[in-house]
Amino acid sequence: MSLIKIREFRSDHDENEVHYPEQYQRRLNWPSYLTSSFVESICKDIACLTTIVLADVRKCLKHSRVSGDRPSAKYFHGLLTKGYRYLSLDGQNRSKKLIEFLNNKTPITGNFIDADGKIIPVVNKFFKDLPQRLQDRILDSHLNVEVAPPCSKGELSDIFMALNSGQPLNSHEKRQSQQTPIADWVRKTRKNLNDAIIRVTKGKADHDRMLDDELVAKMTMSLMKNNPSGKSSGDWGLSSEDIDRFYEMGTAFESIVDPGCPYSMDEITRAEQILDMWRHTLLKQKNYTPSKTVPSKMSWAVLYACEWAYDSGYDIHAKSYDLFFKNLKELDDSLISNSETEYTIQRTKYIDEGRDPDEVSKKKYYFSWSNLPHQTAYRKSRINSLTTAIKKSPTSFGLVKVATVAAK
Repeated sequence: MSLIKIREFRSDHDENEVHYPEQYQRRLNWPSYLTSSFVESICKDIACLTTIVLADVRKCLKHSRVSGDRPSAKYFHGLLTKGYRYLSLDGQNRSKKLIEFLNNKTPITGNFIDADGKIIPVVNKFFKDLPQRLQDRILDSHLNVEVAPPCSKGELSDIFMALNSGQPLNSHEKRQSQQTPIADWVRKTRKNLNDAIIRVTKGKADHDRMLDDELVAKMTMSLMKNNPSGKSSGDWGLSSEDIDRFYEMGTAFESIVDPGCPYSMDEITRAEQILDMWRHTLLKQKNYTPSKTVPSKMSWAVLYACEWAYDSGYDIHAKSYDLFFKNLKELDDSLISNSETEYTIQRTKYIDEGRDPDEVSKKKYYFSWSNLPHQTAYRKSRINSLTTAIKKSPTSFGLVKVATVAAK
């Protein structure tokens, strides 16, 4: 155990000294009451029973050089040149929220023990507004900070997973810690799409567990045809196992631009352009107010239509995003309604013929496909139905040829 006074932790372990790489962190998600509870535990001398784990950047650099791991050496050298002494592996919420509180950015509420052992009630006060003896108690209390053994960049992921084995990481938190260039790209892309992503996910709950990043990965996979185990098309399914493979196939590469990297820049650029069209459509449509979630089936329909438009040389006119969404929704609703009618007619026919109506498979009909974006065959069937209708009159969806847009 390495006990450090909080006044020392405040000066030597702020964000100028400690790097918090996103791939080795859960999301920063503590509400104010948890910060208050943590400060209470500090005043009771029990906060030091939990451990903040760091990696020493300089020692990791030396270890990487000695072992001949040049990519790791480059990574740690880059952190040193930015002034970082440590890299965080566990304890981001405790560390950041405590320093926010000490820097008067987060207030606390509760009953706290001061340096004289007195109980001090506090209601929504910043650190600077606390009685001096309570400030003394907090600053002279200890945190337990441990430094992990020197390791390579790849070994950081192993340590992160081991540290979180008590509260299991979900599938995507594990993927995002892997040394694969697609993990960095997905994180960056999700930030660029975030204002639209929050329209189709379950808000904070999904964000905290990185399910928004997982959605970006799924949408990207549906746009790419680089599945080495896929049938001739190279299309991806979107099961958990498929997403794992999508991430793992890049673990031998440091960057997307590396020769032979399975995520080609052409496909990445194409995906970025289509996702940007998707984002603008979600933000500018008026069918669903900002307080309402855009249904998943419509989010995917927009992506499919944007993909067809991009590949067919069309763009959405700047003033036509709402028209594009509105007509796409009407088309989708019509396809669903018509297919449900066809399904009912077929079941009735089976009954009239004395056959079991349950033998009529829902998966032959559009209304079922709209709920199965993760299954390649049904996804492709839905895309074909949507785009066949759009092809007949692209301009009615607000689509214009790219050359026309450029001319304007």
